[in-house]
Amino acid sequence: MRDLLIEAKARRATLHHVFGANLFIAHAVDYVYAIRNAYGITENRRDFVREFDGLFSVGGSRLGDRKFELIDAINNALKHIRLDPKRYRDVEGRYGPISFQSLFEQDGRVLCLLDGYRFDYVSAVLAPAGRALTDWDFEDDAQIRRFARGDGDFVVDYYGAEDALMESNEPADAIDQMIAACNPRCSHCGEGEEDCVCAEYVFAGEQGEFEPRFRADFDFDAVMSRISGAYSPRN
Repeated sequence: MRDLLIEAKARRATLHHVFGANLFIAHAVDYVYAIRNAYGITENRRDFVREFDGLFSVGGSRLGDRKFELIDAINNALKHIRLDPKRYRDVEGRYGPISFQSLFEQDGRVLCLLDGYRFDYVSAVLAPAGRALTDWDFEDDAQIRRFARGDGDFVVDYYGAEDALMESNEPADAIDQMIAACNPRCSHCGEGEEDCVCAEYVFAGEQGEFEPRFRADFDFDAVMSRISGAYSPRN
């Protein structure tokens, strides 16, 4: 996933690399599902994928909590040429027919083309799903097993370098905090306004656009006070 994101950022993403990453993420769901079956927990696989989506719905809100559902569908479309419309009735009801041709290379990106959808598959689906799968903070093997069995409440939330920066109270970090707050990234692709290409894509029949993600935890007065002792907070 790290290599894929580097290549995608450099506009060198290839179809086989994306299919490989997609297969890995799809199988991560299957591994947890198999563990639950081994413990005697019986549940419909389709329902489990939806449950997995609900837990790992991190970032990329245009597709909300349906990333793993689409990853699973694309993976099976590659293996079977196209999805079985009876088995995947709900998915194809949302996206239309899905086949191995739903992903295609264009200008260094791998795009996903479905009914009413045309978007960068890496930035909208694989990148946030990959972050969610690798941002677990388990203390030991026993906790991992409890998670796999579905015992206990687990919250998965992405915590990045910018989060750590914005939590700092050090005066040396204040200018960087102000720069980050004044240059928000897109809520959907994670890019800055100059690099965001969401306006080129279509989601559920609607043209995309840059939608800045402003931080609710940014305290302008506190940061300005750390930048300059002469600053007087607003009334």
